[in-house]
Amino acid sequence: MFKNIKYYISIVIILSISGFLLHNLVSSYEYAEQQKIDAQLSKAHNDAITNAKAGIEVYASLVSSLKSYAKNSTEFPSEVQMQHFLKDFLKETQFNDSILVNYIDIEHVFKYVITPNEIDPNNLKGLSVKSISSKKRIDELNALMQSQNIKLFTPINLREGWAGFPFNFSARNNKNEIVGYMTPILNVKYLLDFFYEGNDSDMYVHKFLVNDSIDLTREAFYNGSEIFNTSRDAEYYKKFNINEENFIYTTIQLFGLKLKVGSTFKKPQTINKNISKFAYIWYGIIAFLIFVILNQYLKNKSLNDNLQEANEIVITKNKELQNNLTNIQTLIKEIHHRVKNNMQMISGILTLQEDEYEDKNIINALRDSQNRIKSMSLVHQKLYGTHTLKDVPTKEYVSQLIQFIEETVSHQIFEFSKEINIDETLTFDGDTTANLGLIINELTTNSFKYAFKENQENNITITIIKQNDRYKLTYSDNGEGLPADFDIEATDSLGMQLIHVLTDQLSGELNYTRVPKNAFEIYFKQLEESYSE
Repeated sequence: MFKNIKYYISIVIILSISGFLLHNLVSSYEYAEQQKIDAQLSKAHNDAITNAKAGIEVYASLVSSLKSYAKNSTEFPSEVQMQHFLKDFLKETQFNDSILVNYIDIEHVFKYVITPNEIDPNNLKGLSVKSISSKKRIDELNALMQSQNIKLFTPINLREGWAGFPFNFSARNNKNEIVGYMTPILNVKYLLDFFYEGNDSDMYVHKFLVNDSIDLTREAFYNGSEIFNTSRDAEYYKKFNINEENFIYTTIQLFGLKLKVGSTFKKPQTINKNISKFAYIWYGIIAFLIFVILNQYLKNKSLNDNLQEANEIVITKNKELQNNLTNIQTLIKEIHHRVKNNMQMISGILTLQEDEYEDKNIINALRDSQNRIKSMSLVHQKLYGTHTLKDVPTKEYVSQLIQFIEETVSHQIFEFSKEINIDETLTFDGDTTANLGLIINELTTNSFKYAFKENQENNITITIIKQNDRYKLTYSDNGEGLPADFDIEATDSLGMQLIHVLTDQLSGELNYTRVPKNAFEIYFKQLEESYSE
């Protein structure tokens, strides 16, 4: 267990580094997404500011035109003349009645009040501004009359029902004499509407502060004064419960008035965390699989090590067994060799005994015994010449056996031919081969004794084939065959009796046929197969 701890430590280190890199990657992704959101808000805010500045230019153009018209007229314009000028100027704008122009003399008394369509709608003519304004504002207006500048005071809520920007400038005649001051009041809605232009305006809310503190909307100015407008701005930021830190701000200088504009999303924009969660989940799954795979690998490695050790033991044991097997094979070969030699010695003794007898029956009996011994001796010879020490090449064995029998009876002069039809690859175990050898020996010997004639062509045919789960030995010669009344089951011939015994040992069946020609047919099984059954 302790020798594997290094693998776990390595994996933990690798996963820790991978986790750190993944966290940085996810953080970078979330930061980039937040940057996109911030950039989107910044763009919308800047676009709104740009649009608002276009509206400011309209304000500036209108106020400057009024100032220039008043100064350059032959006589200071009357209220009717000023109304006509105002109507002509506003034909291409959206102000309609959302503008009020006041002319106030140097004593701060209203001389006239006009809109594009009405004159003095609220009966202010003759009213003193001092009665409705503070001393500080009056001082500012006195200073303004001495200036050439246009100044915008803080917004006011008008009795006409809208909030306006009060622009102020010194009123002078064509001789540049101060005759009072003019106060065009323009609807703030015209300017603030520019912030809500665009297809995505429903996504954003804007906040307008005068002097960094007082709320301004398109419908009202919340400075504590009376609000005459019954409508309220549906986009007022306080309706959306938005945190202050979500706003981004830009300050616009509007003719000396500082207007602070803030923008943010109506609904807080959140980063899609699904990708991050997906990444962490997959990281966890992969880390788990890595530990599972590592654990399985270590188990397999341990098992392989154990198997390798066991395999080395098996190889060692196999080598020992191979050495023992080689020794055993050598011993078995030696046994087969000695058995063959002993049989040959017995055969030689029988050959010597032939000279001691003149009786042909005894001599024939001795020769028959020699052939039988030779057939068995040949089996042992073939066995110790094979690698397996148990399988004998059948065709080679039968060919040599027939040749030996032919040599044994070479004292007789026969024209003799043989046909051996056996598959070259066919092999039988030693016991089966010995039994077949004795059977073939008896049949061939009988052919030489009873079937072959001098001065004629003599032949034998030996065929061994496999039929289903048995083998079939067919032996035939060109002799006259057995007498019609010969009973192979009840004969007292030693050779035939031996053939019956050997066939029974092979779990076989012996038949004699006369059609299409005289032949012995023996059906048998290998002895090893018979034993296994």
